[in-house]
Amino acid sequence: MSKDLYRNTLVPLKVNGKSMTTPAININTKLLVPLKEVLESVGAMVKINESFTNATVRMNDFSLEIASGETQVTISVPVSMTLRLDHPVLFEEDEIFVSVRLALTVLKAKLGREAEAGIVTIETLPEKDLKVTSPAFEAWGNIPHKFVQHSVGGENISLPIKWTGAPTNTNSFAVVVYDAHVLPEYWVHWAVVNIDSNTMEMAENAAERLTGQQQIKPYYGMQPAELTGDHAYQIAVYALDIERVEIPNQVVFFEDIAPILESHTLASGTLVSFFQS
Repeated sequence: MSKDLYRNTLVPLKVNGKSMTTPAININTKLLVPLKEVLESVGAMVKINESFTNATVRMNDFSLEIASGETQVTISVPVSMTLRLDHPVLFEEDEIFVSVRLALTVLKAKLGREAEAGIVTIETLPEKDLKVTSPAFEAWGNIPHKFVQHSVGGENISLPIKWTGAPTNTNSFAVVVYDAHVLPEYWVHWAVVNIDSNTMEMAENAAERLTGQQQIKPYYGMQPAELTGDHAYQIAVYALDIERVEIPNQVVFFEDIAPILESHTLASGTLVSFFQS
């Protein structure tokens, strides 16, 4: 086993509710997941060569080849895309450890956690969810610099967000943008509640026009610490069964607001995106 794996933290992992026998690895705050077990758990065919230096992955809607030490991988989908990885690929004991970003991208999934148990979760986004998009970037793509903090080269302008597919009995919407990374502990960058049920988008820089009653956590652009790799910024939209939701305490972390919103949720959806310093 490599020195990297000896000196870093093992993290229990679930994929679509199923516990993986091989844990993920937190290497200097960069999360690597066991790609072979993760993808085989959803029906992919993964073949590693005899020298444990290369692997091929085949599934219905994508394929890829990956090699030890690589820092990028080309995914063959209807249109091929090259994904840069925040840590070199590791082959260890009949397994392939890769940046969690690759798993999220090919599975069209979001990151979560069971905080008390210390478990990281990967959940494929259901097609029946609200569809959340942004005209400024693609799902599982990179957030443009204009939306991040000044200290990392941005303008701190709030993200444009759109959503479709809400139930007809929706009474209001809520939007929460948070950093699903081990280091900031799911820190919330923006939280807006009591959005009118006829509204289906937040325009670029909408934060400047929102009141304090709606914007319970003012927009704070992405500002990941240097050398901590890709941060998954997740934009969650909730269709609620009430017109006004009361959040009694200050919102700092996702767990401060998510249970309250989920108790009134008719439908929800998530847009996953990335940024690194």
